[in-house]
Amino acid sequence: MRTFIFPLLLMVLLASGCAGRGPVGSYCGPLPEDSAVTAIAADAVDCLSTLYPPGHTSVHLVPAKDVGNNFVQAFENGLRTKGFTLIPDARPDALAIAYTLDAMDEKSAWYLQLRISDTAEQGKSIARAYTASGQPEAGQSRTEIEFKRSMLQKAAEKTKETAGKAYDTTRSFLME
Repeated sequence: MRTFIFPLLLMVLLASGCAGRGPVGSYCGPLPEDSAVTAIAADAVDCLSTLYPPGHTSVHLVPAKDVGNNFVQAFENGLRTKGFTLIPDARPDALAIAYTLDAMDEKSAWYLQLRISDTAEQGKSIARAYTASGQPEAGQSRTEIEFKRSMLQKAAEKTKETAGKAYDTTRSFLME
């Protein structure tokens, strides 16, 4: 009996590792008030437009179970207004975007994650925390551009500081 159970168990474990994951859809939990939903959707559109050219990009939104939620309507309207083309079916030349919008442990904070598939092999994920009013929550996350800008500012400040110290050292050396 043992000789039969062990190979069977081993085969089940190995076979389960071969199972592929299906496409992960969108999810929208209980929503904050409408003004916050609109602000979150507008911020998501701004993040996407910094990564992809709006006039040249087709977008397929992976639908959530609750398709009629306010976030989807605000997000679609924002994408259209910005210049993105929305298509009903996924195509290889279009971005497939799935989203998750849900409350965090605290009821006054919200979390949005956009999962973007630009090609069959690659994808990106953008995540951000928001306050109850729909504004990005400080210290939780930043867009890629803001991060690059802050890194450049820090590098410029450090260069000025180093140059100032070198100037002071050289001046004091020459004065002696």
